[in-house]
Amino acid sequence: MDDIRATYLRFPGWTQHFWTWQTGRALPGQRPLIRHGWASYLALTLAIFLTGLAVSTVAVSMMFPLWYLALLVGWVLTVHGERLMVLVIAHQALHRRFSGSKRQDAFWGEVVTVLSVFHTFGDFKEEHFDNHHRREVFATAADPPVQFLQALGFRPGLSRAALWRRAWLVFLSPMFYWHGFTGRVGSNLHGKPWRMVGFVGWIGWWLSLPFWLPHGWLVLLLAFVVPVILFAQLSALLDRLGEHTWLAPRDPQLGHRFYTASNTAARFCGSAVPARGGGPLAWLRWTAVNFGYHLPARLLVVVGDLPNHDYHHRYPSTPEWTTAAYARQHDIDTGPEGPPYREVWGMGAAIDLMFRSLAGREEDFGNAPSHR
Repeated sequence: MDDIRATYLRFPGWTQHFWTWQTGRALPGQRPLIRHGWASYLALTLAIFLTGLAVSTVAVSMMFPLWYLALLVGWVLTVHGERLMVLVIAHQALHRRFSGSKRQDAFWGEVVTVLSVFHTFGDFKEEHFDNHHRREVFATAADPPVQFLQALGFRPGLSRAALWRRAWLVFLSPMFYWHGFTGRVGSNLHGKPWRMVGFVGWIGWWLSLPFWLPHGWLVLLLAFVVPVILFAQLSALLDRLGEHTWLAPRDPQLGHRFYTASNTAARFCGSAVPARGGGPLAWLRWTAVNFGYHLPARLLVVVGDLPNHDYHHRYPSTPEWTTAAYARQHDIDTGPEGPPYREVWGMGAAIDLMFRSLAGREEDFGNAPSHR
């Protein structure tokens, strides 16, 4: 594969940190412009999420001219903030790498999963930390994400085309969103007492809006249910579909430490910049694809350190989670400790890679090797 990130050097040097953020791929030797601590990362993420909710609420309740454009901005901020809360803050907290304090990590893990109407922090930890990261479970039929996809009909042995058709059916299925919502609520109702109080209070606030806020029912639907419940559920599925090549055989030569490498590739959000002297049509196409596809994917699906998820699995205890793109590139620059890194460019390409792999697997999940 040609070095796609290198083509972004056609843009001025002062833009390169933006392109590193958008694509998720740092340049060789590049160093972070900003290093967040856990408190600043938390504050920024909460600000993004709550600002999105506020913008959407004001837009729908006041319905000023072009309110629907403000609503779109609110949706992007809300979904981006929610996915950061779950996939970065809660994720790092369950790895005990968020604040450095086990108690604080548990506290903030509960807070952000309440705000995002996600499963309890304990349930999240059991699925991800206690199972997904276990060597004998990872990417096998026993892995919870694999079982989740199986229940949705993504079965090995189906053709790539059939898997894509299934994906679109699930994306548009009301039952998919309903089951996801009831599962999230059910998890919260079985949480710790103080968490249940917080959850009921948070949901109660939104359910009270129709009784005192103009257009309250519409605010409840458009400002809360659509982004926090529906869009976040779709984002989670898109992420899971491209996260790993599920059920793919492992390379025994990688040993115990880097056993995830053959099932995990970086997911970068970008495409090759047209060559110098490229015609206006090439630039028009690149601009449309970049800002209409790759940038939304980065904001709404492949958020935070997810482009470098392969680095996380190699070094799950790394303190460099706020600067994962740079840390991964530094590992490459100095000669990777493990096997060569792999990458795929484009969210859809990552999903397609998984579908191509799954199409070549056995027809029944139950017959898939466990790699014990």
